[in-house]
Amino acid sequence: MIRMRFLLLTGLFLSFILATYFVFVIFKYPYIGIIVKKADHQIVVDSVDPYGWASEQSIYRGDVIRLIDGRSPTKKPSVQHKEIISDAKKITIERGNQDVQYKIDNHQPVTGMIYYFLVPSVFFLVCFSLGCFLFKFLDKNKSIPVLILFLAVIAPVLLNISANSRIYNWSRYTVGIFMCISLVLLLHFLRNYYHSSSRLVSNHVLSFLYLGAGLVLINRVIAADYPLELFFVPVVFIILMISVFRLYYQTKNSEVKKSLQVLFTGIFLALMPFVTLYALPIVIFKDSIMPWEWTTPFLVFLPITTGYLVLTYKMIDLSLIINRLHYYCLMSLMIMSVILTGTLAFDPGKLSGNIFRITRLALFVFTVILLFLYIKDYVEYRFRKIMFPKRQDFQMSLNRFLQWMKSEHKLANLAFILKREIENFLPAKEVTLVKVDQNGKAISLLDNTKVNVTHHSMTNECTERLQMDVHGFKINLYHDKSGTIFLYGRWKMRRKLNPDEKIWLETLLNYAQVVIENQDKAEDLIALLSLEKDRDLLPHTVKKAIFNISERERKQLSRDLHDTIIQELLALARDVDIKRAGCADPFVIDMLSEIREGILNNIKTLREIIHHLHPEFIHKMGLPLALNQLCLQVQKQSSFALHMHIDQHFTIFDRELEINMYRIVQELLNNAIKHSQAEHVSLILAEESTRYILLYDDDGIGIDKDVLKRQHHFSTMGWPGLNGRVAITGGQLNIDSLKTGNGRKGLHIEIVWPINRGL
Repeated sequence: MIRMRFLLLTGLFLSFILATYFVFVIFKYPYIGIIVKKADHQIVVDSVDPYGWASEQSIYRGDVIRLIDGRSPTKKPSVQHKEIISDAKKITIERGNQDVQYKIDNHQPVTGMIYYFLVPSVFFLVCFSLGCFLFKFLDKNKSIPVLILFLAVIAPVLLNISANSRIYNWSRYTVGIFMCISLVLLLHFLRNYYHSSSRLVSNHVLSFLYLGAGLVLINRVIAADYPLELFFVPVVFIILMISVFRLYYQTKNSEVKKSLQVLFTGIFLALMPFVTLYALPIVIFKDSIMPWEWTTPFLVFLPITTGYLVLTYKMIDLSLIINRLHYYCLMSLMIMSVILTGTLAFDPGKLSGNIFRITRLALFVFTVILLFLYIKDYVEYRFRKIMFPKRQDFQMSLNRFLQWMKSEHKLANLAFILKREIENFLPAKEVTLVKVDQNGKAISLLDNTKVNVTHHSMTNECTERLQMDVHGFKINLYHDKSGTIFLYGRWKMRRKLNPDEKIWLETLLNYAQVVIENQDKAEDLIALLSLEKDRDLLPHTVKKAIFNISERERKQLSRDLHDTIIQELLALARDVDIKRAGCADPFVIDMLSEIREGILNNIKTLREIIHHLHPEFIHKMGLPLALNQLCLQVQKQSSFALHMHIDQHFTIFDRELEINMYRIVQELLNNAIKHSQAEHVSLILAEESTRYILLYDDDGIGIDKDVLKRQHHFSTMGWPGLNGRVAITGGQLNIDSLKTGNGRKGLHIEIVWPINRGL
């Protein structure tokens, strides 16, 4: 691993040194941009690059090059081998019978600096930064070393091309080999990355491609023949596309398929422009459809795509962008066809007969429209609150509805929430939730009043799909044996809903259907379980769920009592205080004081009931203190002497076990008050090293264990509830009824729970 790190660091360091040298060349030597050819034993200008120095001079095609730096142009190596003028300070051109001398300075057009310096520099920084960053993950993925080497090799390629067009030296040998070897390294990386899914390419193919890259270098050194490397790049590109495409259809893993979609799209976008618009046309037609400068910016997709593969968890989901690409490409193609047809129809002279110019215009329009659609999508997302405020309100409304329905379990509350939301967001009125029984009797769930079904068109033809007309809307939300639940409403004004409003209404109603169906099924399940003859056959998870539902209902009831009745009684007590303070009649004052005391006593009783229903204070003060408070309340209501002992070292951290222990003690004491006829009751709660123990004893009339065995129904109350709570918390219950000295049968109960100290 140390040797590997050293080699990779060496590769990145050499890549940085080469890039620094190429930047130095770019700034020291201007890009002249004159392409020449031999004609009648003379060197003439074949074309002028629009991004070079010559584009801003009066140099035209057909001009004869007389001298370069005072020497014959044939003596210049770049003219001999590359047919381009580079590394020159002045040139002399013969025009007519006169010689015109140009002094070459380092002034470059802005577009030339963008294509020849800015784009290559950005590409290098992206590749080099990603290569350095990936050192953190060398130990996590065996394919990353090859990826770092790929990034180190390809990083200076564009800077190398730019420098090679300025000076004719050893750098001309590195351009082709860097490009070719980097693509083979890319294929090597992908083979290692997907080794667990399937072999992307065989070792023989990979070795052959490495050998081919070496032949490209030999060809460049010996013959300096460009078509060989321009032929090699398309070959590797085709192998890459075929291999990824084949692996996509072989794999069954959906996540691997997503990454292959990203990979296929990234490689296609990066290399397709260079291959189809520059390399292959040069090889086949000796001319390119587009200059290489227009195709190289797309190479940035290579480091982005490969970085995404190994750093997916740190990046956005590119599959979302790729899924939209098909639709956006189709839209761009349609608009491009219209624009191209219009241009050819109204001004055919400019493009007719020049297939390259038509292709360039089509590709330019297609790319601009495609980028515009993605930019539009991003802008709409960033400014959605300003551009689509109503849509934002709809989303908040749905979230608010779901939050309300977490704690609401009554159809009346659901009806009220639906009415308020729909009438606030839509031009609707008289929104009502109605239940129609089998006899056709319709009751509004909002206020329990009868509804004229015929008047509101609530017939059996109303389906589970939303129906809308000029008068209103209606939908069947739920149907069972007991009847059908409908939602209907009328429009305040006659207009069609826009797409956002329609989607919101359909989503809200879908949520409402789920809520109603779940409530009805939960009630049926509870009723069915209550009728179950043998509660021991019920699954443990079902028993646990029923007790959790019971606790939730108790919590909801206690909250309703606290938030409504107690608050109303407190307000009434304050009103009595105000009336009493303003009254001078002693008789009335005494009467108001008695009323006030009665209200406060009722409040106290209600609070005890609330604590009995849902002892929230257990989790705040702890089980021992809560049980002591419970014993004090029981002693006030009972005729027996209650003795309780709780181990002073007793601690419990399981909230579920804590509440169930409290309920079990509560049930034991309730039974003692109602049925035991005992004079003495004792409770002991102790903690040993591996278990909790609850002991209950009384000297009452006892209990017949055969009667307990016949109580097979499931319930959260009474002896069945006590037995169920012990079972769901993993405890063991032992009951014994012994005859006491006074002829009575006392009751002895022992409950043991294992202590789970797993965490």
